[in-house]
Order: sequence, then structure tokens, then C-alpha cells
Amino acid sequence: MELLKVIRFDCPNANWLRFVSRNRNERVDDSGVDVVIGPVANDNTMPVLNLYFKGAYTEEEALRRLVSQKLKDQYAMKTEAAIAVLRFKEVVHP
Repeated sequence: MELLKVIRFDCPNANWLRFVSRNRNERVDDSGVDVVIGPVANDNTMPVLNLYFKGAYTEEEALRRLVSQKLKDQYAMKTEAAIAVLRFKEVVHP
């Protein structure tokens, strides 16, 4: 089996913030990446992210405000190779 190239962010940190910023503000060439795992930047995070993008918040201030949001992880399967390794495991009922 071919190894997948994975980018993983274990928490909202400076590298994660820069990655999200690049993806939101410019065209990012991530053609060599199969899977991205990390905190989701969603509607709840956008007010903080937008102020960071505009320069109103420093990186440190944006991260301080984001860490308190207890962000959930997301898995982005970006290639057919990544999708091909997915297997159904079970249904979990709430």
C-alpha cells in the first residue's frame, strides 16, 4: 500500500493559523498532500480569523482567542488515494 502524505495539526497553533490563513487568502498548492487533519475553521472561528487577516489581532492574540473555543477536528481527504483507504467500521448512535 502506498503511504499517504498527511499534514496534521494537533491544536490551533501558529503553523495551523498560517495554513488556514494561506488557504483563505491565496491559492495554496497542496497537490502533494493526501490528507489534512486538524481543528476546523468554521463560522464560530471566522470573527477572530477575519480580525487576524485584517491585522487587528496579532498571531498570539488570535491563537489565544481560538484556543478557548475548544475546536473540533476535521479530516480532509484531498485525493483519490486518501479516499481509497477509508473503510466503514460501525454506526454509532447518540
